[in-house]
Amino acid sequence: MSPTPLDIAQTFFDHWSADRIEEALGMLSDDVLYDNVPFPDIVGRDNVRKFHVEFGIGKSFTVDWRVVNMAASDNVVLNERIDIFTHESGGRITLPVMGTLTVDGGKITVWRDYFDPSDFDRQLSAIKR
Repeated sequence: MSPTPLDIAQTFFDHWSADRIEEALGMLSDDVLYDNVPFPDIVGRDNVRKFHVEFGIGKSFTVDWRVVNMAASDNVVLNERIDIFTHESGGRITLPVMGTLTVDGGKITVWRDYFDPSDFDRQLSAIKR
């Protein structure tokens, strides 16, 4: 039996939280649309990788993306999460996120997250001080 879109979404977030970043990225289609609202869209798995590497995911930041609720309608998975970014200095960003993943052919073709960027920036500034 093939994994459902819900299974794929849960595995995707589990990979991020277990620091299996390349496995998570491998679940994205080559031409994935990453819409990290309110920032500009990123298209393509390699560009998504570059975005996360430049931020420091897997290097200066580890992530724990705790799924609070998930539901699916056909191939679209809605997810409510608490994303926790822990900096190597011990500083932490805790961010409520609402997102969607669209799954086609077993791959994530659209990844969209909504969050409060001012909350993120405030917490990031505190880490950098």
